[in-house]
Amino acid sequence: MTFGALIRRGFSTATGARTRPFQVAIDGPSASGKSTTARLVAKRLGFDYIDTGAFYRCVTLSALQKGVDPSDSKNISRIAALASDAKIDLKTEFHASASTLPTTRVFLDSKDVSSDIRTSNVSKHVSVVAAIPAVRQSVVQKVRALGAEDIDSSAKESKQTATTSAPSSSRAGLVMDGRDIGTSVLTHADLKVFLVADSHVRAVRRLEELRKNGSQDALLDVKQVQEDLERRDESDRTRAVSPLRKADDAIELDTSNLTIEEQVDVIVKEALRRQGKI
Repeated sequence: MTFGALIRRGFSTATGARTRPFQVAIDGPSASGKSTTARLVAKRLGFDYIDTGAFYRCVTLSALQKGVDPSDSKNISRIAALASDAKIDLKTEFHASASTLPTTRVFLDSKDVSSDIRTSNVSKHVSVVAAIPAVRQSVVQKVRALGAEDIDSSAKESKQTATTSAPSSSRAGLVMDGRDIGTSVLTHADLKVFLVADSHVRAVRRLEELRKNGSQDALLDVKQVQEDLERRDESDRTRAVSPLRKADDAIELDTSNLTIEEQVDVIVKEALRRQGKI
């Protein structure tokens, strides 16, 4: 391995010591279990958690709230400006109880939009927004900064803001989930995982999430949700900028018949193994 590769992978060429947090990148299509899995993996490992998809959803929500139609190509520059100007805060709370899932509250311009960004209307348009090069550039720059050694100082250099409940300096690593973390954002992550699952299974999961959050979209049936997910999959896979795909060095994990606990166990054990802890 070259000196340059050692530096990119987060090691000092002088001492061989790690110079940045251990990075776990979890990618996959909608409702494949990315966010739930990533939060629990972060909790088990004592790492920070960053939900990158929330950034794109916030930009999409902002556009819809302002009457800007994401499907109209004439609005690309306006949406790009919204992505640049929006203040987005992520606050993840890790609970003491082992059975309690860590929760991430999402704030857009100081307003809690945690439920608003999960509606079917936002889900329907977010792929279009995420495919805009200027939007992706803004978000990718931000989340890359969060993956650096000094997360706090890097974040200050960005126009957007993202925070977690625990400062990165107190944790040994971080977990990010999205659709292009391993391929575009944390390209040298220490562990990359690509989650897949049957579209019907994912539709059932998404509907349960909507009902749990009290969303009005909980009235949709499984077939409608499944069709929305499959449209999103196709859009994500075929977009010109950072399409959804498995990184060459990622582990593929089919979660169709796995419980959350089982898939978390697989990832945690692999992370510990790569850290030389088991």
